[in-house]
Amino acid sequence: MRVSTTSSQADVEQVEQSVVQWLRAELDDSEISRSDNFLDVGGHSLVFSRLNKFLADSFGVVLDQKLTYSDSFSVAVAAAKPFGNDSQAAR
Repeated sequence: MRVSTTSSQADVEQVEQSVVQWLRAELDDSEISRSDNFLDVGGHSLVFSRLNKFLADSFGVVLDQKLTYSDSFSVAVAAAKPFGNDSQAAR
């Protein structure tokens, strides 16, 4: 499944849930939630790069680094961009 700019709320929620589940496993923290901030839960540039690779491979989207670092996961996922040549994703 690919999330597009015309994606449904259900698609956004699926990506959001996947981000939370992936980060819980990656950071070994079962209490991470959609309202958390990436940096506050222990995220850093290498984790961000791996997360964006996971999202690009799984959903065809990437997160904006500045937004992911400054806002909650739900805000960052809602603003996810399609992965492609113009993307600034770390791969």
